[in-house]
Amino acid sequence: METKKLHVKEIPPYKQTPADSRERKNQQIRTDALRRKAEKQFKTPITRKNIRLIIKYCRCKGKSDAVNVIGGIADALNRIAYEDDKQITEIHYQEMRGDIDEYHASVEEA
Repeated sequence: METKKLHVKEIPPYKQTPADSRERKNQQIRTDALRRKAEKQFKTPITRKNIRLIIKYCRCKGKSDAVNVIGGIADALNRIAYEDDKQITEIHYQEMRGDIDEYHASVEEA
C-alpha cells in the first residue's frame, strides 16, 4: 500500500475562490506551495480507485471552513498525487490550535 505524507508550513489552499484580488493571489501561492511539495513526493499519480486523504491542520488564529480546506487540498493534488479527486473514497480531517499555520496531508491507498 502506497502512502505519501506532505507537510506545509502555510495556510492551506481553499476550494472557494476569494473575491478579493490580493487574496486570489495568496490563494494561488498556497496552491502552488502544496503542488511543489507533492511533485517531490509523487513520481506518478496513484491509479488505484480508492484513496484515503488525511488532513491535520494546525491553525494559529480563528477557525476555518473544513469543507473549503478539504476541497482546496484535494483539488491541488489532482494529477500529482492521484489522477482525479474522484478516487478519494475516505477523508479524515482534524483541526487544532497551534503556534503557526501548518498542515499535514497524507494520501494513501484505502
